[in-house]
Amino acid sequence: MRSTPGIAIAVIALACAPAMGADMSSKDYREAKKRITAEYLAERQKCGAGYGHAYELCVARAHGGRDVAKAELEAQYKPSPRHYYDAAIARAKSDYTIAKKDCEDKRGQERKACTDEAKAAYDRARAEAKATLASPQK
Repeated sequence: MRSTPGIAIAVIALACAPAMGADMSSKDYREAKKRITAEYLAERQKCGAGYGHAYELCVARAHGGRDVAKAELEAQYKPSPRHYYDAAIARAKSDYTIAKKDCEDKRGQERKACTDEAKAAYDRARAEAKATLASPQK
């Protein structure tokens, strides 16, 4: 689950992104997409061909990492408030999915509290991303 300092760091990174990614060439972009795909496949292979909670959690982490990396790459290649928003939402969805999978190991009230906390963190991250999108850009 993402902590408040982690979210603050992500917001700062998104604010600085226009300065660092404005000159990415299409060749660099294509190579980065291939690298993301290769990293995803490698992570997915580490999960093995099993089943059960550990496997599902491993796959969720691999999918989340891929989705976040693609969204951040898009924000770096075509800097715009909408792409930064999409990257923040991808991070929030990934964290939420992983947190929900972590909660599946728990039972009863502990599971409900874990799920509620994951949902609250997801809602906070979405609200912060939406606020960042709505705020005027300099």
